Amino acid sequence: MPLRSPSSAPISQRVSAAHVDAIGIAPTHIASAPATWAFIGEHVDYFGGVVIAGLSDLRVAVAVSARNDGAINVSYTCSADSDSPQEDSITLAQLAELAAAQQLGTDSEGLTVYPDPPTGGMAARWGGVVHTMINRQLLSRDTAGFDITVVSDIPCNAGLGAYSAVDVALALALVGEDSELKDAPVRARIADVCTQAAGCFSAIPPVHARHSSALRGAEDAVTIVDYADGSVTHAPHPVTQEVQAYAITAPQDFDAVEAGAELRRRERFIDAACHAFGTESLRMLPDAPQRVIDWLQAVHKVYGAQGQPSIAEATQWLAFYEEETQRAKEFASALRSRRGAALFPLLEQSQGGLNGVYDLGAAPHLAQLAMSRGALAARCAFAGVFNSVIAYVPAKNALNFAADLAGDRLAVCALNPGVPAVLEA
Repeated sequence: MPLRSPSSAPISQRVSAAHVDAIGIAPTHIASAPATWAFIGEHVDYFGGVVIAGLSDLRVAVAVSARNDGAINVSYTCSADSDSPQEDSITLAQLAELAAAQQLGTDSEGLTVYPDPPTGGMAARWGGVVHTMINRQLLSRDTAGFDITVVSDIPCNAGLGAYSAVDVALALALVGEDSELKDAPVRARIADVCTQAAGCFSAIPPVHARHSSALRGAEDAVTIVDYADGSVTHAPHPVTQEVQAYAITAPQDFDAVEAGAELRRRERFIDAACHAFGTESLRMLPDAPQRVIDWLQAVHKVYGAQGQPSIAEATQWLAFYEEETQRAKEFASALRSRRGAALFPLLEQSQGGLNGVYDLGAAPHLAQLAMSRGALAARCAFAGVFNSVIAYVPAKNALNFAADLAGDRLAVCALNPGVPAVLEA
């Protein structure tokens, strides 16, 4: 399988042309956003942990123009996989119904009743961004629909946040020309809107840090998001002249609904525990693992185990969240002090910690293959969802490494530092 590289034509020009071809009019606004990749910690955001993510030079671009019939029409072309657009549509009325169906309920015992996980595809997810922006007063309540055209150079199913990048680019395009778009508080609000929309409408729950990184990241730096206090900081990028990163992906039969439902099961357990202890995050709760297990045992005893994780499952999850958060903190410290040699053992420890906690599919085999071919470290790109890993390779061996894996019929994509999301036109 050939090495993947983006088109040479500017992506903003390509999405503008695609919008004119599909809709027949020029777009009102165009925005672009980068691919994001998690170095470590992408599953501990709900726990209140630390997530470290980087921006790639691979991007998506979104073009929008208004409609007046209440429809959200989406045309999506992933140039990394196909030149044929996928199309989907939904109405604002349908989005309102989907949002209402995701509201929490309460049973006769006073326990929270969670709705079935959302199963939405492209139109539901990105129409959900429109719906959420209307309700968060970032768009007028007179909004009556949009035509949305997406062109993506980010490979699908590679764990590089392609859909999260579209969320962000779409939100910027919808906001349009705003003098405050570069201000951190405004970008933080847009990131929160994107995360809320994806959580409510998309089959796959979002990695919160992807939206924050795409909007608030920095060129040649990684983004560190500490969910204990919501802080966003930066540290020197580990991909330098000495180290090259690659996303390596194996073919898979992808079931977004099943993968998303399992991730949400864990998130809802954390939500319930936080509610029980009256805390915003379990990381703020002293002795959280033991106290949460004691609480879960009491829940099992009083209400039964139906709809709850087993004690063994919960113990394993909580141990991983604690250990992964500590690893992420150590990773951030090593980045800031420029101790490059300390980074890769932490990534290997993280990969080992993921085993048994998530259904990794073929990802562990990809990681082992990458290590056997000379990688310094290889870690799942999005554990439990994609058969993809991020490998870090000595730059002097990078081209041979990539060519060997491409010869094994794996999709190989070079990851170079990128820039945050911007309004293009």
